[in-house]
Amino acid sequence: MNFSDFSFWWVLLLVGIPFFTIRYIAKSFNLWRNAFDSIGLMVLSLTLFVNASRTSFAVFCFEIIFNYVMVYFMLRRQGWQAKAIATTVVVIDIAILAYFKYVNFFVESVVGLVLPGIAESWKGIPGSGAIPPGISFYTFQMVAFVVDSFTSKKKQPIGPINYINFVSFFPQVVAGPIERRSDLFPQIESFRFKFSWENFETGFQWLSLGLFMKFVLADNLSPFIDLKEATNAWLVWFHAFLFTLRIYFDFGGYSFMAVGLARIMGVKLTLNFLAPYTSQSIQEFWRRWHVTLSTWFRDYVFLPMMGANKRLAEFFLFLTFTLSGFWHGAAWNFILWGAYHGALLLLLRYLTRQRQTPIGKYVAKMPALLSWALTFASVTLGCLFFMETDIARLGQKIVTLVTPWAYSLSNLTGAFSNPDFSVNQLWTLGFTLFLSCGLLLLEHMAIWQKRKSEYDLLLSPWVSRILLALTVLLAANEPSKFIYFEF
Repeated sequence: MNFSDFSFWWVLLLVGIPFFTIRYIAKSFNLWRNAFDSIGLMVLSLTLFVNASRTSFAVFCFEIIFNYVMVYFMLRRQGWQAKAIATTVVVIDIAILAYFKYVNFFVESVVGLVLPGIAESWKGIPGSGAIPPGISFYTFQMVAFVVDSFTSKKKQPIGPINYINFVSFFPQVVAGPIERRSDLFPQIESFRFKFSWENFETGFQWLSLGLFMKFVLADNLSPFIDLKEATNAWLVWFHAFLFTLRIYFDFGGYSFMAVGLARIMGVKLTLNFLAPYTSQSIQEFWRRWHVTLSTWFRDYVFLPMMGANKRLAEFFLFLTFTLSGFWHGAAWNFILWGAYHGALLLLLRYLTRQRQTPIGKYVAKMPALLSWALTFASVTLGCLFFMETDIARLGQKIVTLVTPWAYSLSNLTGAFSNPDFSVNQLWTLGFTLFLSCGLLLLEHMAIWQKRKSEYDLLLSPWVSRILLALTVLLAANEPSKFIYFEF
């Protein structure tokens, strides 16, 4: 769901207020049945989904019906029959995703090189245009459910309403977190709204943090990110740095809002981010960034591909990260981004194994501050691949970054004498960066103090209320689109 869209909150109130009013009155007269909570959640989720995107909703409904029927029969079969059904469902789910998300890329970028005229004729074919919002996320959640149901020792039947609520749970259906059957389904099965002061307070704290990260930090940084600058190395780094902050505050903000909304209803979602910019290695970064996607690729791509053949683990790791990059978008820059992170992981794995060499000893004993700085710089460079979809301009930026004289003093002094922004806009940028660094510092402090959560300091009651007040005062006039809605 698009939490920055007014219609989301309007529909939520338009459906929610009458439903909970009727629920309260019926409970007063002992007329309410527990099953009505599950039905109400289903209606609410589906209504919000169809309001967000009718195209995606149509695809979603087809996949729901198809997956549920197939899983229903799969759970009643044994051996090769159950495996054949599971394989068929997974293949068809991925094929649907590939059609909407990758066929256009394949025709234009691969087939179009051989037959240039085919790309133009392809544009008129249905499904070759915009990607249905959320299809990458709900498809992966459905695939995981099929695999987990197949491997589960308990082949219990699944009710249709419970299944619909699992795959359509409105806080996370469009942009995650990608939930597993073992984590979310027990909470959704025979669902009951669990309103309590504790759930409301915890949900409010996550919601306040998410709103602040998205509407104050991410949206105020967005206008200052210039993709066209490619000749001044200082500015290329600066805009990549701004994007590095923005993508975390944007996607992390969405994820925390989803956690907050779910918690108010009594559901605990998986934390998709664990203060990733506090990481001191690329391995640690990927344990903290987009956690549910990383574990999805680990469990359903990397481990099955590798199997017992651990001698090729590095190759399969690199391939998995390249595929994860392709998942983010049907463009070459995303493939390069995935391959870049895969190569970094392989390099670090190699260096840590060389403990007896001078380089290996230095890497093992590297100061924490230097490890963090190198990791953050590596992530920032990777964001350059992520943000720049123009391959020619991306190549020009890479050349600029490796050209020594692009870091000249004249480039440095001229980098920020930009007449395109007013004094007020520059003050907005400076203050937003100040708030951004303050938030990241509080994440670092929580880890240094070994608190129970990376966001412990940001979730305290008084900080949450300050963040909400700052959101009301400082929210950007024009909210930017959620970055991950494009994937």
